[in-house]
Amino acid sequence: MTTFIASLKNELMKIFTRKKFLVLLIIEILICILCGGVNYLIGKASAGAVSTSLMLSNMPMNMLSFFIQIYIPLMIFMASCDLFALEVQDGTIRASFMRPVSRFKLYASKITAITIMSVLYLGVLFVLTTIMRWAGGSASTAAMGLVGSFAAYFLDIFPLIILILFAAMLNQFSSSPSLSIIICVILYAGLYIMGILVPQASGLLFTGYAEWHKLWLGITLPFVSMLSKISLLVGYGLVFGCIGYYLFERKEV
Repeated sequence: MTTFIASLKNELMKIFTRKKFLVLLIIEILICILCGGVNYLIGKASAGAVSTSLMLSNMPMNMLSFFIQIYIPLMIFMASCDLFALEVQDGTIRASFMRPVSRFKLYASKITAITIMSVLYLGVLFVLTTIMRWAGGSASTAAMGLVGSFAAYFLDIFPLIILILFAAMLNQFSSSPSLSIIICVILYAGLYIMGILVPQASGLLFTGYAEWHKLWLGITLPFVSMLSKISLLVGYGLVFGCIGYYLFERKEV
Protein backbone atom coordinates (compact mmCIF):
# COMPACT_ATOMS: atom_id res chain seq x y z
CA MET A 1 0.00 0.00 0.00
CA THR A 2 2.91 2.32 0.78
CA THR A 3 4.38 1.87 -2.68
CA PHE A 4 0.98 2.50 -4.27
CA ILE A 5 0.52 5.75 -2.33
CA ALA A 6 4.04 6.88 -3.23
CA SER A 7 3.36 6.06 -6.88
CA LEU A 8 0.01 7.87 -6.72
CA LYS A 9 1.66 11.00 -5.31
CA ASN A 10 4.20 10.85 -8.11
CA GLU A 11 1.50 10.59 -10.79
CA LEU A 12 -0.53 13.40 -9.22
CA MET A 13 2.54 15.60 -9.21
CA LYS A 14 3.05 14.90 -12.91
CA ILE A 15 -0.48 16.08 -13.65
CA PHE A 16 -0.66 19.14 -11.44
CA THR A 17 2.79 20.45 -12.35
CA ARG A 18 1.65 20.77 -15.95
CA LYS A 19 0.39 24.32 -16.42
CA LYS A 20 -2.18 23.38 -19.04
CA PHE A 21 -4.35 21.64 -16.44
CA LEU A 22 -4.28 24.74 -14.25
CA VAL A 23 -5.17 26.89 -17.26
CA LEU A 24 -8.04 24.56 -18.14
CA LEU A 25 -9.27 24.74 -14.54
CA ILE A 26 -9.25 28.54 -14.77
CA ILE A 27 -11.14 28.31 -18.08
CA GLU A 28 -13.71 26.10 -16.37
CA ILE A 29 -14.16 28.71 -13.64
CA LEU A 30 -14.47 31.50 -16.21
CA ILE A 31 -17.10 29.55 -18.18
CA CYS A 32 -19.15 29.13 -15.00
CA ILE A 33 -18.88 32.81 -14.10
CA LEU A 34 -19.72 33.85 -17.67
CA CYS A 35 -22.79 31.60 -17.83
CA GLY A 36 -23.93 32.83 -14.41
CA GLY A 37 -23.50 36.45 -15.52
CA VAL A 38 -25.41 35.85 -18.76
CA ASN A 39 -28.28 34.20 -16.87
CA TYR A 40 -28.36 37.10 -14.42
CA LEU A 41 -28.40 39.72 -17.20
CA ILE A 42 -31.13 37.88 -19.12
CA GLY A 43 -33.25 37.85 -16.00
CA LYS A 44 -32.73 41.55 -15.40
CA ALA A 45 -33.22 42.51 -19.07
CA SER A 46 -36.51 40.64 -19.25
CA ALA A 47 -37.87 42.76 -16.39
CA GLY A 48 -39.10 39.73 -14.51
CA ALA A 49 -40.52 37.81 -17.50
CA VAL A 50 -37.67 35.34 -17.03
CA SER A 51 -36.96 34.52 -13.41
CA THR A 52 -33.33 35.20 -12.50
CA SER A 53 -33.53 33.00 -9.44
CA LEU A 54 -34.98 30.14 -11.50
CA MET A 55 -32.20 30.36 -14.09
CA LEU A 56 -29.49 30.49 -11.46
CA SER A 57 -31.06 27.69 -9.44
CA ASN A 58 -30.75 25.40 -12.49
CA MET A 59 -27.06 26.22 -12.93
CA PRO A 60 -25.63 23.11 -11.20
CA MET A 61 -27.54 20.69 -13.40
CA ASN A 62 -27.36 22.71 -16.63
CA MET A 63 -23.59 23.09 -16.37
CA LEU A 64 -23.11 19.47 -15.35
CA SER A 65 -24.50 18.22 -18.64
CA PHE A 66 -21.90 20.13 -20.70
CA PHE A 67 -18.92 19.45 -18.48
CA ILE A 68 -19.60 15.77 -17.88
CA GLN A 69 -20.04 14.98 -21.59
CA ILE A 70 -17.52 17.28 -23.28
CA TYR A 71 -15.15 19.29 -21.12
CA ILE A 72 -14.02 16.78 -18.50
CA PRO A 73 -13.70 13.91 -21.05
CA LEU A 74 -11.25 16.08 -22.98
CA MET A 75 -9.26 16.62 -19.77
CA ILE A 76 -9.26 12.87 -19.21
CA PHE A 77 -7.93 12.18 -22.71
CA MET A 78 -5.16 14.76 -22.27
CA ALA A 79 -4.12 13.43 -18.85
CA SER A 80 -4.19 9.82 -20.10
CA CYS A 81 -1.97 10.66 -23.04
CA ASP A 82 0.47 12.50 -20.74
CA LEU A 83 0.74 9.64 -18.25
CA PHE A 84 0.90 6.81 -20.79
CA ALA A 85 1.73 7.59 -24.42
CA LEU A 86 3.93 10.62 -23.70
CA GLU A 87 6.00 8.74 -21.12
CA VAL A 88 6.58 5.92 -23.60
CA GLN A 89 7.54 8.38 -26.31
CA ASP A 90 10.06 10.35 -24.22
CA GLY A 91 11.34 7.25 -22.42
CA THR A 92 10.47 8.36 -18.88
CA ILE A 93 8.33 5.25 -18.50
CA ARG A 94 11.60 3.31 -18.09
CA ALA A 95 12.31 5.15 -14.84
CA SER A 96 8.80 4.24 -13.62
CA PHE A 97 9.35 0.57 -14.48
CA MET A 98 12.66 0.56 -12.60
CA ARG A 99 11.09 1.82 -9.38
CA PRO A 100 10.26 -0.82 -6.71
CA VAL A 101 6.57 -0.85 -7.60
CA SER A 102 4.71 -3.51 -9.53
CA ARG A 103 3.23 -2.66 -12.91
CA PHE A 104 -0.23 -3.31 -11.55
CA LYS A 105 0.22 -0.70 -8.81
CA LEU A 106 1.80 1.67 -11.30
CA TYR A 107 -1.12 1.27 -13.72
CA ALA A 108 -3.64 1.60 -10.88
CA SER A 109 -1.92 4.72 -9.54
CA LYS A 110 -2.10 6.39 -12.97
CA ILE A 111 -5.80 5.54 -13.25
CA THR A 112 -6.43 6.80 -9.71
CA ALA A 113 -4.52 10.03 -10.35
CA ILE A 114 -6.61 10.80 -13.44
CA THR A 115 -9.77 9.98 -11.45
CA ILE A 116 -8.75 12.39 -8.67
CA MET A 117 -8.10 15.10 -11.25
CA SER A 118 -11.54 14.53 -12.80
CA VAL A 119 -13.25 14.63 -9.41
CA LEU A 120 -11.43 17.88 -8.64
CA TYR A 121 -12.75 19.46 -11.85
CA LEU A 122 -16.21 18.18 -10.99
CA GLY A 123 -15.93 19.44 -7.40
CA VAL A 124 -14.93 22.94 -8.49
CA LEU A 125 -17.89 22.99 -10.86
CA PHE A 126 -20.25 21.91 -8.07
CA VAL A 127 -18.98 24.53 -5.61
CA LEU A 128 -19.14 27.37 -8.14
CA THR A 129 -22.61 26.60 -9.45
CA THR A 130 -23.91 26.04 -5.91
CA ILE A 131 -22.61 29.45 -4.84
CA MET A 132 -24.41 30.99 -7.83
CA ARG A 133 -27.59 29.18 -6.89
CA TRP A 134 -27.40 30.52 -3.34
CA ALA A 135 -26.61 34.02 -4.61
CA GLY A 136 -29.52 34.10 -7.05
CA GLY A 137 -32.29 32.31 -5.19
CA SER A 138 -33.79 32.03 -1.76
CA ALA A 139 -31.78 30.16 0.86
CA SER A 140 -34.55 27.61 1.44
CA THR A 141 -34.86 26.77 -2.27
CA ALA A 142 -31.11 26.47 -2.63
CA ALA A 143 -30.87 24.23 0.45
CA MET A 144 -33.56 21.88 -0.89
CA GLY A 145 -31.72 21.41 -4.19
CA LEU A 146 -28.32 20.99 -2.62
CA VAL A 147 -28.72 17.31 -1.77
CA GLY A 148 -30.07 16.43 -5.22
CA SER A 149 -27.25 18.30 -6.97
CA PHE A 150 -24.61 16.68 -4.80
CA ALA A 151 -26.09 13.24 -5.47
CA ALA A 152 -26.09 13.90 -9.23
CA TYR A 153 -22.44 15.00 -9.23
CA PHE A 154 -21.43 12.02 -7.10
CA LEU A 155 -23.25 9.49 -9.29
CA ASP A 156 -21.69 10.87 -12.46
CA ILE A 157 -18.22 10.02 -11.17
CA PHE A 158 -18.82 6.33 -11.96
CA PRO A 159 -19.18 6.65 -15.78
CA LEU A 160 -16.15 8.94 -15.69
CA ILE A 161 -14.11 6.08 -14.23
CA ILE A 162 -15.21 3.85 -17.13
CA LEU A 163 -14.15 6.57 -19.55
CA ILE A 164 -10.75 6.82 -17.83
CA LEU A 165 -10.24 3.06 -18.19
CA PHE A 166 -11.26 3.37 -21.85
CA ALA A 167 -8.74 6.17 -22.48
CA ALA A 168 -5.98 4.31 -20.61
CA MET A 169 -6.61 1.20 -22.72
CA LEU A 170 -6.46 3.13 -26.00
CA ASN A 171 -3.17 4.71 -24.94
CA GLN A 172 -1.55 1.26 -24.83
CA PHE A 173 -1.89 0.93 -28.61
CA SER A 174 0.26 3.90 -29.52
CA SER A 175 3.42 5.59 -28.25
CA SER A 176 2.48 8.88 -29.90
CA PRO A 177 0.51 11.22 -27.59
CA SER A 178 -0.85 13.18 -30.56
CA LEU A 179 -2.14 10.05 -32.26
CA SER A 180 -3.50 8.70 -28.97
CA ILE A 181 -5.54 11.79 -28.18
CA ILE A 182 -6.91 11.88 -31.74
CA ILE A 183 -7.95 8.22 -31.44
CA CYS A 184 -9.57 8.87 -28.04
CA VAL A 185 -11.52 11.90 -29.28
CA ILE A 186 -12.65 10.28 -32.54
CA LEU A 187 -13.80 7.05 -30.89
CA TYR A 188 -15.55 8.87 -28.04
CA ALA A 189 -17.26 11.30 -30.41
CA GLY A 190 -18.17 8.45 -32.75
CA LEU A 191 -19.74 6.37 -29.99
CA TYR A 192 -21.52 9.42 -28.60
CA ILE A 193 -22.96 10.41 -32.00
CA MET A 194 -23.93 6.81 -32.72
CA GLY A 195 -25.91 6.80 -29.49
CA ILE A 196 -27.80 9.89 -30.69
CA LEU A 197 -28.42 8.72 -34.25
CA VAL A 198 -29.32 5.17 -33.25
CA PRO A 199 -31.30 5.42 -29.99
CA GLN A 200 -31.53 1.62 -29.75
CA ALA A 201 -27.73 1.45 -29.51
CA SER A 202 -27.49 4.18 -26.90
CA GLY A 203 -28.47 1.81 -24.11
CA LEU A 204 -25.68 -0.58 -25.08
CA LEU A 205 -22.89 2.00 -25.26
CA PHE A 206 -21.08 3.21 -22.14
CA THR A 207 -21.08 6.74 -23.57
CA GLY A 208 -24.86 6.73 -23.23
CA TYR A 209 -24.55 6.69 -19.44
CA ALA A 210 -22.44 9.83 -18.97
CA GLU A 211 -25.34 11.40 -17.11
CA TRP A 212 -25.67 8.41 -14.81
CA HIS A 213 -27.66 10.41 -12.27
CA LYS A 214 -30.67 10.55 -14.59
CA LEU A 215 -31.23 6.83 -13.98
CA TRP A 216 -31.18 7.26 -10.21
CA LEU A 217 -32.79 10.58 -9.42
CA GLY A 218 -36.45 11.33 -10.02
CA ILE A 219 -38.46 8.54 -11.60
CA THR A 220 -36.27 5.45 -11.44
CA LEU A 221 -36.41 2.34 -13.59
CA PRO A 222 -37.48 -1.08 -12.22
CA PHE A 223 -34.80 -2.85 -10.20
CA VAL A 224 -34.16 -5.50 -12.87
CA SER A 225 -33.57 -2.83 -15.53
CA MET A 226 -31.26 -0.92 -13.21
CA LEU A 227 -29.36 -4.12 -12.43
CA SER A 228 -28.78 -4.81 -16.12
CA LYS A 229 -27.47 -1.29 -16.69
CA ILE A 230 -25.16 -1.53 -13.69
CA SER A 231 -23.88 -4.87 -14.97
CA LEU A 232 -23.32 -3.39 -18.41
CA LEU A 233 -21.29 -0.50 -17.02
CA VAL A 234 -19.28 -2.78 -14.71
CA GLY A 235 -18.65 -5.10 -17.67
CA TYR A 236 -17.27 -2.25 -19.75
CA GLY A 237 -15.02 -1.27 -16.85
CA LEU A 238 -13.68 -4.80 -16.44
CA VAL A 239 -13.01 -5.23 -20.16
CA PHE A 240 -11.28 -1.86 -20.55
CA GLY A 241 -9.34 -2.32 -17.31
CA CYS A 242 -8.16 -5.86 -18.07
CA ILE A 243 -7.15 -5.16 -21.69
CA GLY A 244 -5.40 -1.94 -20.71
CA TYR A 245 -3.45 -3.55 -17.88
CA TYR A 246 -2.61 -6.63 -20.00
CA LEU A 247 -1.03 -4.44 -22.67
CA PHE A 248 0.68 -2.20 -20.07
CA GLU A 249 2.11 -5.20 -18.21
CA ARG A 250 3.64 -6.60 -21.41
CA LYS A 251 4.87 -3.29 -22.73
CA GLU A 252 8.58 -3.30 -23.63
CA VAL A 253 10.44 -0.01 -23.79
